[in-house]
Amino acid sequence: MLRVCFALALFSVVLSHLCFIDPQQRGPMAGINEAGAKDCFRTTAPCGGMPATDPQLVTVIGGHTYKITFQKNLCHYNPKMPGTLDVYLGNGKGKDMKMMKLKTIMDTNTTSPYLYVVEVMIPDEPMPHAVLQVVYNTSNPQAPPMFYQCSDFRIEKSHKGQ
Repeated sequence: MLRVCFALALFSVVLSHLCFIDPQQRGPMAGINEAGAKDCFRTTAPCGGMPATDPQLVTVIGGHTYKITFQKNLCHYNPKMPGTLDVYLGNGKGKDMKMMKLKTIMDTNTTSPYLYVVEVMIPDEPMPHAVLQVVYNTSNPQAPPMFYQCSDFRIEKSHKGQ
């Protein structure tokens, strides 16, 4: 019985997850309402190893705040050294794209899964292929150090003052 409990505990530690809900993450989103969804287990930088998608599906007007929704699918809170959930904006598709940090949220001991709705300021400059990236830095030696999700979209310049 003790072995079964240990195996289940180890299984839950290894399978921490992060999902990008809105705008939709790259790739499928099967089973995200259950803690431990495999489509949210992405540990390869910069975008979980997922290829870019068509940025024309979502268009955002620059110079405004934009609400994004992401999910910590399994909590790895470390009370001795809490991690962070960081939101970045990049321009382009490759591994070398420059990322600008838009927001940092301190990790807390939440239920699994847990939704975050965050407002970020979108710069007022056109980007034909913008990338929003969320990174869960666990700061937990019992878990993978980071989980990645990305979403592709485009930014149009606002027409303020015209």
